[in-house]
Amino acid sequence: GAEPRRVARVAAMMRAEPERAFALEDLATAAGLSRFHFLRVFSKATGQTPHAFLVNQRVNRAQVLLRAGERPAEVAVACGFADQPHLTRIFRRIVGVTPGQYARATRH
Repeated sequence: GAEPRRVARVAAMMRAEPERAFALEDLATAAGLSRFHFLRVFSKATGQTPHAFLVNQRVNRAQVLLRAGERPAEVAVACGFADQPHLTRIFRRIVGVTPGQYARATRH
């Protein structure tokens, strides 16, 4: 049906700009669904809530930037985290190491 395509379009939008502060209401509107229905459909399609999906996209982008040699403070801002400690807390929870440890381990 149309719902999976709409959700895929919204997920692609979030993947393209993870630094943006997406409100649930705006995502639902973009998908043409009510907030609650969007939440259900999105979670079923992706296995994650929109917020968890966005946080994971931010961490994925952070990993790319850290591997490219960007400093954690700059990465935090570029990826939509409030500040470097926020990036560090979330990054460690998802990846298992701090951004600094990750950068040192993955730079060539």
